[in-house]
Amino acid sequence: MQFLKIALFFALVALASSSPSCSQAPGTTITSVTTTVTTVTADEDSDNGLLSSHDRSVIRKTWDQAKKDGDVPPKILFRFIVANPEYQKKFKSFAAVPQNELLGNGNFLAQAYTILAGLNVVIQSLSSQELLANQLNALGGAHQPRGITPIMFEQFGTVTEEVLAEELGNAFNAEARQAWKNGIRALVAGISKNLKKPEDLADPQTKLTPHQIHDVQRSWENIRANRNSLISAIFVKLFKETPRVQKHFVKFANVAVDSLSGNADYEKQIALVADRLDTIISAMDDKLQLLGNINYMRYTHQPPRAIPRQTFEDFARLLIDGLSASGVSGDDMDSWKGVLTIFVNGVSPKQ
Repeated sequence: MQFLKIALFFALVALASSSPSCSQAPGTTITSVTTTVTTVTADEDSDNGLLSSHDRSVIRKTWDQAKKDGDVPPKILFRFIVANPEYQKKFKSFAAVPQNELLGNGNFLAQAYTILAGLNVVIQSLSSQELLANQLNALGGAHQPRGITPIMFEQFGTVTEEVLAEELGNAFNAEARQAWKNGIRALVAGISKNLKKPEDLADPQTKLTPHQIHDVQRSWENIRANRNSLISAIFVKLFKETPRVQKHFVKFANVAVDSLSGNADYEKQIALVADRLDTIISAMDDKLQLLGNINYMRYTHQPPRAIPRQTFEDFARLLIDGLSASGVSGDDMDSWKGVLTIFVNGVSPKQ
Protein backbone atom coordinates (compact mmCIF):
# COMPACT_ATOMS: atom_id res chain seq x y z
CA MET A 1 0.00 0.00 0.00
CA GLN A 2 1.49 3.27 -1.02
CA PHE A 3 2.16 6.06 1.43
CA LEU A 4 -0.40 8.50 0.16
CA LYS A 5 -3.17 5.98 0.56
CA ILE A 6 -3.04 7.02 4.15
CA ALA A 7 -3.85 10.49 3.03
CA LEU A 8 -7.09 9.21 1.65
CA PHE A 9 -8.29 9.05 5.16
CA PHE A 10 -7.84 12.58 6.37
CA ALA A 11 -11.61 12.68 6.65
CA LEU A 12 -11.65 9.67 8.98
CA VAL A 13 -13.13 10.82 12.20
CA ALA A 14 -14.23 8.15 14.60
CA LEU A 15 -12.60 5.42 16.56
CA ALA A 16 -14.94 2.59 17.29
CA SER A 17 -17.05 2.91 20.38
CA SER A 18 -19.30 -0.02 19.65
CA SER A 19 -22.08 -1.45 21.69
CA PRO A 20 -21.18 -3.33 24.87
CA SER A 21 -20.91 -7.01 24.49
CA CYS A 22 -20.24 -9.57 27.04
CA SER A 23 -20.04 -10.84 30.54
CA GLN A 24 -19.13 -13.16 33.38
CA ALA A 25 -19.35 -13.31 37.11
CA PRO A 26 -17.71 -15.59 39.64
CA GLY A 27 -19.61 -18.80 39.84
CA THR A 28 -21.15 -20.65 36.90
CA THR A 29 -20.37 -23.70 34.87
CA ILE A 30 -17.48 -23.48 32.43
CA THR A 31 -18.91 -23.29 28.94
CA SER A 32 -17.36 -22.26 25.67
CA VAL A 33 -19.81 -20.83 23.17
CA THR A 34 -19.66 -18.86 19.96
CA THR A 35 -22.30 -16.17 19.57
CA THR A 36 -22.92 -13.20 17.38
CA VAL A 37 -19.73 -11.19 17.35
CA THR A 38 -20.15 -8.00 19.31
CA THR A 39 -17.61 -5.44 20.30
CA VAL A 40 -16.14 -5.06 23.77
CA THR A 41 -15.68 -1.40 24.52
CA ALA A 42 -12.62 -0.21 26.36
CA ASP A 43 -14.10 3.16 27.14
CA GLU A 44 -17.79 3.25 27.89
CA ASP A 45 -17.66 7.02 28.31
CA SER A 46 -16.67 7.68 24.71
CA ASP A 47 -19.16 9.57 22.56
CA ASN A 48 -20.44 8.67 19.13
CA GLY A 49 -17.46 10.02 17.28
CA LEU A 50 -14.99 12.83 17.05
CA LEU A 51 -16.95 14.73 14.39
CA SER A 52 -20.45 16.08 14.70
CA SER A 53 -23.09 15.09 12.18
CA HIS A 54 -23.02 18.68 10.96
CA ASP A 55 -19.28 18.52 10.27
CA ARG A 56 -19.70 15.26 8.42
CA SER A 57 -22.47 16.76 6.31
CA VAL A 58 -20.37 19.82 5.43
CA ILE A 59 -17.36 17.68 4.51
CA ARG A 60 -19.49 15.51 2.23
CA LYS A 61 -21.12 18.50 0.57
CA THR A 62 -17.89 20.38 -0.12
CA TRP A 63 -16.11 17.27 -1.34
CA ASP A 64 -18.98 16.42 -3.70
CA GLN A 65 -18.50 19.86 -5.23
CA ALA A 66 -14.70 19.70 -5.37
CA LYS A 67 -14.39 16.21 -6.85
CA LYS A 68 -16.26 17.30 -9.99
CA ASP A 69 -13.04 19.02 -10.98
CA GLY A 70 -10.60 16.26 -11.93
CA ASP A 71 -7.68 18.61 -11.35
CA VAL A 72 -8.17 18.72 -7.60
CA PRO A 73 -6.38 15.47 -6.65
CA PRO A 74 -3.26 16.20 -8.74
CA LYS A 75 -3.17 19.74 -7.36
CA ILE A 76 -3.30 18.51 -3.79
CA LEU A 77 -0.62 15.89 -4.27
CA PHE A 78 1.62 18.18 -6.32
CA ARG A 79 1.44 21.02 -3.83
CA PHE A 80 2.08 18.62 -0.96
CA ILE A 81 5.28 17.40 -2.61
CA VAL A 82 6.43 20.88 -3.60
CA ALA A 83 5.97 22.05 -0.02
CA ASN A 84 7.74 18.96 1.33
CA PRO A 85 10.21 17.74 -1.32
CA GLU A 86 11.67 15.05 0.93
CA TYR A 87 8.33 13.21 0.88
CA GLN A 88 8.58 12.47 -2.83
CA LYS A 89 11.02 9.70 -1.94
CA LYS A 90 8.15 7.88 -0.24
CA PHE A 91 6.61 7.30 -3.68
CA LYS A 92 8.88 4.81 -5.38
CA SER A 93 7.02 4.94 -8.70
CA PHE A 94 7.88 8.61 -9.24
CA ALA A 95 10.56 9.27 -6.62
CA ALA A 96 13.12 10.41 -9.21
CA VAL A 97 10.79 12.36 -11.52
CA PRO A 98 11.65 16.11 -11.64
CA GLN A 99 8.97 18.21 -9.97
CA ASN A 100 8.25 20.16 -13.14
CA GLU A 101 7.34 16.88 -14.87
CA LEU A 102 5.12 15.40 -12.16
CA LEU A 103 1.79 16.72 -13.43
CA GLY A 104 2.39 14.91 -16.70
CA ASN A 105 3.72 11.70 -15.19
CA GLY A 106 1.41 8.69 -15.37
CA ASN A 107 2.48 7.18 -12.05
CA PHE A 108 1.98 10.49 -10.29
CA LEU A 109 -1.48 10.94 -11.79
CA ALA A 110 -2.41 7.36 -10.93
CA GLN A 111 -1.50 8.04 -7.30
CA ALA A 112 -3.45 11.30 -7.30
CA TYR A 113 -6.60 9.65 -8.61
CA THR A 114 -6.20 6.79 -6.15
CA ILE A 115 -6.58 9.49 -3.54
CA LEU A 116 -9.76 10.68 -5.24
CA ALA A 117 -11.26 7.19 -5.30
CA GLY A 118 -10.35 6.54 -1.70
CA LEU A 119 -11.76 9.82 -0.49
CA ASN A 120 -15.04 9.10 -2.22
CA VAL A 121 -15.38 5.85 -0.28
CA VAL A 122 -14.24 7.23 3.05
CA ILE A 123 -16.27 10.43 3.04
CA GLN A 124 -19.41 8.54 2.17
CA SER A 125 -18.70 6.18 5.08
CA LEU A 126 -18.10 8.78 7.77
CA SER A 127 -20.98 7.54 9.90
CA SER A 128 -19.65 3.96 10.08
CA GLN A 129 -17.40 4.19 13.11
CA GLU A 130 -16.32 0.56 13.15
CA LEU A 131 -15.34 0.61 9.48
CA LEU A 132 -13.31 3.78 9.95
CA ALA A 133 -11.65 2.37 13.04
CA ASN A 134 -10.66 -0.74 11.11
CA GLN A 135 -9.14 1.41 8.39
CA LEU A 136 -7.20 3.50 10.89
CA ASN A 137 -5.85 0.36 12.52
CA ALA A 138 -4.85 -1.18 9.21
CA LEU A 139 -3.29 1.99 7.85
CA GLY A 140 -1.37 2.74 10.98
CA GLY A 141 -0.01 -0.80 11.15
CA ALA A 142 0.92 -0.85 7.47
CA HIS A 143 2.77 2.45 7.52
CA GLN A 144 4.46 2.46 10.90
CA PRO A 145 7.50 0.59 9.50
CA ARG A 146 7.91 3.30 6.83
CA GLY A 147 8.51 6.03 9.35
CA ILE A 148 5.28 7.89 8.60
CA THR A 149 4.47 10.48 11.28
CA PRO A 150 1.33 12.40 12.31
CA ILE A 151 2.91 15.68 11.17
CA MET A 152 2.74 14.43 7.58
CA PHE A 153 -1.03 14.17 7.88
CA GLU A 154 -1.23 17.65 9.34
CA GLN A 155 0.78 18.99 6.42
CA PHE A 156 -1.31 17.15 3.88
CA GLY A 157 -4.46 18.49 5.52
CA THR A 158 -3.20 22.06 5.33
CA VAL A 159 -2.53 21.67 1.62
CA THR A 160 -5.95 20.12 1.08
CA GLU A 161 -7.66 23.06 2.76
CA GLU A 162 -5.74 25.51 0.54
CA VAL A 163 -6.70 23.72 -2.66
CA LEU A 164 -10.34 23.34 -1.67
CA ALA A 165 -10.53 27.04 -0.80
CA GLU A 166 -9.18 27.94 -4.25
CA GLU A 167 -11.44 25.53 -6.09
CA LEU A 168 -14.67 26.25 -4.23
CA GLY A 169 -14.29 29.96 -3.63
CA ASN A 170 -17.14 31.36 -1.57
CA ALA A 171 -18.58 27.87 -1.10
CA PHE A 172 -15.59 27.03 1.10
CA ASN A 173 -16.66 29.42 3.81
CA ALA A 174 -15.59 29.64 7.43
CA GLU A 175 -18.01 26.87 8.38
CA ALA A 176 -16.61 24.51 5.75
CA ARG A 177 -13.02 25.32 6.64
CA GLN A 178 -13.71 24.57 10.31
CA ALA A 179 -15.39 21.27 9.46
CA TRP A 180 -12.34 20.18 7.47
CA LYS A 181 -10.03 21.33 10.24
CA ASN A 182 -12.01 19.20 12.66
CA GLY A 183 -11.81 16.23 10.32
CA ILE A 184 -8.06 16.57 9.90
CA ARG A 185 -7.59 16.98 13.64
CA ALA A 186 -9.60 13.82 14.21
CA LEU A 187 -7.48 11.93 11.71
CA VAL A 188 -4.23 13.03 13.32
CA ALA A 189 -5.54 12.03 16.76
CA GLY A 190 -6.68 8.65 15.47
CA ILE A 191 -3.68 7.87 13.34
CA SER A 192 -1.29 8.86 16.13
CA LYS A 193 -2.76 6.04 18.19
CA ASN A 194 -2.46 3.58 15.34
CA LEU A 195 0.97 4.27 13.90
CA LYS A 196 2.17 1.33 15.88
CA LYS A 197 3.77 -2.03 15.38
CA PRO A 198 1.26 -4.73 14.37
CA GLU A 199 1.51 -6.38 17.80
CA ASP A 200 0.43 -3.11 19.41
CA LEU A 201 -2.68 -2.62 17.27
CA ALA A 202 -5.92 -3.29 19.11
CA ASP A 203 -8.52 -5.50 17.50
CA PRO A 204 -11.51 -3.23 16.72
CA GLN A 205 -13.95 -5.65 18.36
CA THR A 206 -12.15 -7.10 21.37
CA LYS A 207 -9.98 -3.97 21.91
CA LEU A 208 -7.11 -6.28 22.81
CA THR A 209 -3.66 -6.08 21.24
CA PRO A 210 -1.57 -9.15 20.38
CA HIS A 211 1.02 -7.76 22.78
CA GLN A 212 -1.45 -7.73 25.67
CA ILE A 213 -2.69 -11.22 24.84
CA HIS A 214 0.84 -12.59 24.73
CA ASP A 215 1.79 -10.97 28.05
CA VAL A 216 -1.31 -12.21 29.85
CA GLN A 217 -1.17 -15.75 28.47
CA ARG A 218 2.55 -16.09 29.19
CA SER A 219 2.35 -14.81 32.75
CA TRP A 220 -0.78 -16.85 33.44
CA GLU A 221 0.94 -20.02 32.30
CA ASN A 222 3.53 -19.50 35.04
CA ILE A 223 0.92 -19.38 37.81
CA ARG A 224 -2.05 -21.38 36.46
CA ALA A 225 -1.11 -24.49 38.44
CA ASN A 226 -1.93 -22.51 41.59
CA ARG A 227 -5.01 -20.82 40.18
CA ASN A 228 -7.41 -22.32 42.74
CA SER A 229 -5.40 -20.86 45.62
CA LEU A 230 -5.27 -17.49 43.86
CA ILE A 231 -9.03 -17.39 43.31
CA SER A 232 -9.79 -18.57 46.83
CA ALA A 233 -7.68 -15.77 48.30
CA ILE A 234 -9.56 -13.28 46.12
CA PHE A 235 -12.97 -14.58 47.26
CA VAL A 236 -12.03 -14.45 50.92
CA LYS A 237 -10.85 -10.84 50.61
CA LEU A 238 -13.90 -9.94 48.54
CA PHE A 239 -16.32 -11.42 51.09
CA LYS A 240 -14.55 -9.68 53.97
CA GLU A 241 -14.57 -6.33 52.18
CA THR A 242 -18.18 -6.62 51.02
CA PRO A 243 -20.07 -9.31 52.96
CA ARG A 244 -23.20 -9.02 50.84
CA VAL A 245 -21.31 -10.47 47.86
CA GLN A 246 -21.20 -13.84 49.63
CA LYS A 247 -25.02 -13.89 49.59
CA HIS A 248 -24.90 -14.50 45.83
CA PHE A 249 -23.61 -18.00 46.59
CA VAL A 250 -26.57 -19.69 48.24
CA LYS A 251 -24.82 -22.95 49.13
CA PHE A 252 -22.30 -21.29 51.39
CA ALA A 253 -23.89 -17.87 51.92
CA ASN A 254 -24.04 -18.32 55.69
CA VAL A 255 -20.71 -20.02 56.25
CA ALA A 256 -18.23 -17.90 58.21
CA VAL A 257 -15.58 -16.54 55.86
CA ASP A 258 -12.73 -17.96 57.92
CA SER A 259 -14.39 -21.37 57.75
CA LEU A 260 -14.84 -21.49 53.99
CA SER A 261 -11.60 -23.32 53.31
CA GLY A 262 -12.48 -27.03 53.21
CA ASN A 263 -16.18 -26.43 52.61
CA ALA A 264 -17.10 -28.72 49.71
CA ASP A 265 -19.49 -26.30 48.01
CA TYR A 266 -17.03 -23.44 48.34
CA GLU A 267 -14.12 -25.47 46.98
CA LYS A 268 -16.25 -26.57 44.04
CA GLN A 269 -17.17 -22.95 43.30
CA ILE A 270 -13.51 -21.87 43.47
CA ALA A 271 -12.56 -24.60 40.99
CA LEU A 272 -15.32 -23.51 38.62
CA VAL A 273 -14.26 -19.86 38.67
CA ALA A 274 -10.56 -20.70 38.37
CA ASP A 275 -11.19 -22.99 35.42
CA ARG A 276 -13.41 -20.42 33.75
CA LEU A 277 -10.69 -17.79 34.05
CA ASP A 278 -8.27 -20.30 32.60
CA THR A 279 -10.65 -20.94 29.69
CA ILE A 280 -11.03 -17.24 28.93
CA ILE A 281 -7.30 -16.58 28.98
CA SER A 282 -6.62 -19.60 26.79
CA ALA A 283 -9.17 -18.32 24.24
CA MET A 284 -7.93 -14.73 24.14
CA ASP A 285 -6.19 -15.22 20.80
CA ASP A 286 -9.33 -16.77 19.26
CA LYS A 287 -11.64 -13.78 18.83
CA LEU A 288 -14.84 -15.72 18.24
CA GLN A 289 -14.32 -17.97 21.25
CA LEU A 290 -13.29 -15.06 23.45
CA LEU A 291 -16.32 -12.95 22.57
CA GLY A 292 -18.57 -15.98 22.79
CA ASN A 293 -17.35 -16.89 26.25
CA ILE A 294 -17.72 -13.36 27.55
CA ASN A 295 -21.18 -13.06 26.03
CA TYR A 296 -22.18 -16.27 27.75
CA MET A 297 -20.96 -15.02 31.10
CA ARG A 298 -22.70 -11.71 30.75
CA TYR A 299 -26.09 -13.11 29.87
CA THR A 300 -25.99 -15.87 32.49
CA HIS A 301 -24.98 -13.57 35.33
CA GLN A 302 -26.42 -10.10 34.77
CA PRO A 303 -30.18 -10.68 34.43
CA PRO A 304 -30.60 -13.67 36.76
CA ARG A 305 -28.05 -12.75 39.44
CA ALA A 306 -28.03 -8.96 39.13
CA ILE A 307 -24.40 -8.80 40.20
CA PRO A 308 -23.37 -5.12 40.24
CA ARG A 309 -20.48 -3.77 38.21
CA GLN A 310 -18.64 -2.86 41.41
CA THR A 311 -18.28 -6.55 42.25
CA PHE A 312 -16.52 -7.24 38.97
CA GLU A 313 -14.31 -4.20 39.46
CA ASP A 314 -13.40 -5.38 42.95
CA PHE A 315 -12.67 -8.89 41.69
CA ALA A 316 -10.39 -7.47 38.99
CA ARG A 317 -8.60 -5.25 41.51
CA LEU A 318 -7.98 -8.16 43.87
CA LEU A 319 -6.82 -10.31 40.96
CA ILE A 320 -4.27 -7.63 40.06
CA ASP A 321 -3.06 -7.65 43.68
CA GLY A 322 -2.77 -11.42 43.63
CA LEU A 323 -0.89 -11.47 40.34
CA SER A 324 1.54 -8.86 41.62
CA ALA A 325 2.13 -10.88 44.77
CA SER A 326 2.77 -13.93 42.58
CA GLY A 327 5.68 -12.19 40.90
CA VAL A 328 4.11 -11.05 37.62
CA SER A 329 6.39 -8.38 36.10
CA GLY A 330 5.51 -4.70 35.84
CA ASP A 331 5.21 -4.78 32.04
CA ASP A 332 2.92 -7.79 32.18
CA MET A 333 0.87 -6.12 34.91
CA ASP A 334 0.19 -3.21 32.57
CA SER A 335 -1.22 -5.69 30.04
CA TRP A 336 -3.31 -7.38 32.73
CA LYS A 337 -4.77 -4.06 33.83
CA GLY A 338 -5.74 -3.16 30.27
CA VAL A 339 -7.24 -6.59 29.62
CA LEU A 340 -9.23 -6.66 32.87
CA THR A 341 -10.62 -3.19 32.20
CA ILE A 342 -11.90 -4.41 28.86
CA PHE A 343 -13.30 -7.60 30.40
CA VAL A 344 -15.16 -5.68 33.10
CA ASN A 345 -16.65 -3.34 30.51
CA GLY A 346 -17.79 -6.37 28.54
CA VAL A 347 -19.16 -8.19 31.55
CA SER A 348 -20.92 -5.21 33.10
CA PRO A 349 -21.05 -2.09 30.90
CA LYS A 350 -21.35 1.27 32.58
CA GLN A 351 -24.91 2.50 32.64
